[in-house]
Amino acid sequence: MVTFPGSSALVGRAAEVSALLEAVADDRAQTVLVAGEAGIGKSRLIAEFTERLGGEAMVLLGRCPELGTGGVAYAPFLAVLRVLVRKLGGEAVATLLPPHPALANWLPQLAVRTGGAAPEADRIRLFGEILTVLEQLAMTRPVVLVLEDLHWADDASRELLTFLAANLADANALLVGTYRPGEAGPLRGLVAELRRNPGVHVLELHPLTRHEVGRQLAALLGREPGSELITKVFERSGGNPLFVEALGQCPDELPADLADLLLGFQTGLSPQARTVVPPAAVIGSPIHHDLLAATVDLPPDELPCALRELVDRHLLLTTDTGYEFRHGLIRQAIYDNLLPVERTALHARAAAALHARAAAALHARGAALDPESRADLARHARAAGDLDRALRAYWSAIEVVPATHPERLRLLEQILTLWDRVPTPEQILPTTKLSVLEQIVDVAIACGATERGIAAADAALALLVPGESGDSGADPERVARMYRRRAYLRATTGAGPGEDLRQALALMEGTPDSVERAEALVQSAAARVFQGDAAGSAVDAVAALAIARRLGADALMARAHAHLGLAGAAAAGGAATGEVRADSETDWALEHFAQAHRAAAVAGDARIVVDVATWESAVLVGAGRYEAAIAAVRQGLRAAHESFRFAESAPILFVKWAQALSALGRWDEARAVVDETQFAQLPPLSRAALLVCFARISLATGDVRAAGEGAQAAGLLLGDSRWAAQYRLELAALTCSLALVGGDERAAAAALTGLLEGGDGVATLFAHPHEAWPLVVLAARISGAPAELLALGDTLPTASPVDAAQRTMFTAHLAGTAARWSEAVAAWRGVGRPYDVGIALLGLAESAAVEGNRVEAGSALKELTEIATRLGAVPLAAAAAAVGERARISLDGSAVRAPRAQSGTASGGFGLTARELDVLRLVAKGMSNRALAAELFISANTAGVHVSRILTKLGVAGRTEAAAFAHEHGLLITAGD
Repeated sequence: MVTFPGSSALVGRAAEVSALLEAVADDRAQTVLVAGEAGIGKSRLIAEFTERLGGEAMVLLGRCPELGTGGVAYAPFLAVLRVLVRKLGGEAVATLLPPHPALANWLPQLAVRTGGAAPEADRIRLFGEILTVLEQLAMTRPVVLVLEDLHWADDASRELLTFLAANLADANALLVGTYRPGEAGPLRGLVAELRRNPGVHVLELHPLTRHEVGRQLAALLGREPGSELITKVFERSGGNPLFVEALGQCPDELPADLADLLLGFQTGLSPQARTVVPPAAVIGSPIHHDLLAATVDLPPDELPCALRELVDRHLLLTTDTGYEFRHGLIRQAIYDNLLPVERTALHARAAAALHARAAAALHARGAALDPESRADLARHARAAGDLDRALRAYWSAIEVVPATHPERLRLLEQILTLWDRVPTPEQILPTTKLSVLEQIVDVAIACGATERGIAAADAALALLVPGESGDSGADPERVARMYRRRAYLRATTGAGPGEDLRQALALMEGTPDSVERAEALVQSAAARVFQGDAAGSAVDAVAALAIARRLGADALMARAHAHLGLAGAAAAGGAATGEVRADSETDWALEHFAQAHRAAAVAGDARIVVDVATWESAVLVGAGRYEAAIAAVRQGLRAAHESFRFAESAPILFVKWAQALSALGRWDEARAVVDETQFAQLPPLSRAALLVCFARISLATGDVRAAGEGAQAAGLLLGDSRWAAQYRLELAALTCSLALVGGDERAAAAALTGLLEGGDGVATLFAHPHEAWPLVVLAARISGAPAELLALGDTLPTASPVDAAQRTMFTAHLAGTAARWSEAVAAWRGVGRPYDVGIALLGLAESAAVEGNRVEAGSALKELTEIATRLGAVPLAAAAAAVGERARISLDGSAVRAPRAQSGTASGGFGLTARELDVLRLVAKGMSNRALAAELFISANTAGVHVSRILTKLGVAGRTEAAAFAHEHGLLITAGD
């Protein structure tokens, strides 16, 4: 058996372990057969099962050796009896047998005690003796007989197995066997016969799910594996636990021991079947029957029998059009085991067959090969060394692949790798290397393949702008377009567009109006608003709109209107454009989005609908119109699917969707917006934004560790670049909140101070008021917060109802009055953010209690508790309970709660009232009168009166003696402790 470094954890087999344990206790169960391919975990399952049994049952284990039907007769049962003799001793076993038993021929140590086997001993007597031994053992405790690897069982062992399965019905014994269905051979008929017995159960072990593979990797590596590692190992292993262990450390390599195991699946094949395997491995998956028939060196009448053998052995599986290997790693092992000359010859044969098929199809129907066959022809021709034919085939395949499909990107990259290896590629293909690079950039943008697109753009610009002078003689607009495309790709990495956009616009300065110039202006508008330059964004968007109108370019008009809306929502659009604005920046922005939708409808291009929906959802989220934002997101995602732009446009839409759901308190839905696989494929900025969103949810639900890990991961993705300042502000607010939850107010103040370091700290906050307001509110909560940040509470713009609600929170924190907190509650209710309503209600309850308005405080606590319970906001619920405890207000809304049971050794707690006991416990903590007054929502004078009465009743001279007295007499223990 091949083994690899693993862990003791058994993953994904809880149901199977339970089924085996239940079978031991079930009188009706006689036999359980565990079926599964090599490495699926049959032996590991049996080990876990027998370990769980402990000493409750006698476990007898035998294994069939890898010798097959020609091996030693009864080999697994011989092993079982030897185990039995070791456990009980020869004398004890002999007492279970008649004189001169047939088993004496098996075990000489028995013959010494029972005498040799009787001359008339036959197979039936032998079977009966083994049955008798098991039945007598089962009279005192359950017996579990385990026979592993039954697919290798000899003929005699299969007969004995059949006998025991039929006759153990009345004994307190269970027969458990493991086997590989693909290698069952003669056992297959026996299994089919046994299945008809109601006392026989078959457990089929299935591959692990992706989640289970992740759990196995975590146990193997001793840490949480990354999502990409999980996906790669899951896809390569097919969920086979042994393969997971083998690939866990090096997922791209095939360990030698694993390769040997995989090649072992060919053991016992006929020569004809062995002839089919190498061509099948070279063809790959799927294996079309006609291509295999043309490639394999076997007479046509022998091929069906060979294929039937491979299918029966489960080496190949049938599909609609042919076959495929049961496991991709088996194919790889066979392929890697071929000599290079063998691989080359088989690839050449496959390429020739496909080429002949193409010629025949063209002659008969005037049609070329299907897209899949064209790509296969290119792959085989390249592997065979026929690069000219490969180049033609790749180009032919591209002709039938959609312009934005990921397969097109792969094919173009294959052409690029062959370009410099072919003497005269321009004479073979009707294109140039620069054109291939430009296509790669376009498809990479559509597919979200950022790094591959940047690499192609770099190579294209090296051809367009060689040397330092930049005077290449190339069309300036063509050069500008490549700068613009690279700027877009760079922006998605989090590094920002750099100088590329300025280069593009500079190259087209003074040139006639063109679509390319308008595109560059639109992209510049997007970049500027992202940097907080809303006024500059509006200028670029207006210029782009003017060009689009003159050219009659509806698609461009739609995008220009969308960016004007985006700039307007940032409270700068109207001033920059001189247009008449609506009552609010949001309404003004939505007017432009409405015009953008009309222009997109005229253009009839789903790609433009995606762009408009993306930026509209961003504005709606910022404005607190979350349901409308979700509707816009869904519209955008539908259009992204229709236009094959899902990979390019979905990331931003996912972020806005999660943010809207989170604000509405639909936290489980927000976390489910993307799964692990989708998340790993998102650009860095989108991942960072989602991590911050999810971390805020974790913090609100009390999972501080997950929130901290999310913040750390987001920080790594954002790096040190100054691009995407709004995400950095959100991360700073999260970091500050984490410090406050951890009780480190100094670290929280330092985090806020760090925002203002450098010359543009305040300017950055003004450029992104929506993200700045939460930081200003945090500053109002923290002693030692920078004065510059507190001053922004009076000057920072409020461009949306969300910003206005944040301002009410800032004012309430500073004023500390119930009236101000009521305003904050109303503001958040108007926006529809339940968690923020709860935070404001907490402030209202505290302030109302201090002001003596216990009815208002009780009402606030009741609503707050309901909100926190509904959201799963554990810390918020605990804070409500703590306020109710200190203010002696029930969380059901009633103003007065019955006094708590008293504690202490003296009757009545030395005459102290419930309130005086509360005060005493705070005095023992070292609190001043002012501090304990704030804690209990009473005035400082009242607190002083309580302290004086406590000193008198306890007969002590001061606060220190009172604290010592309280410790000594158990007065600090509450009734719930």
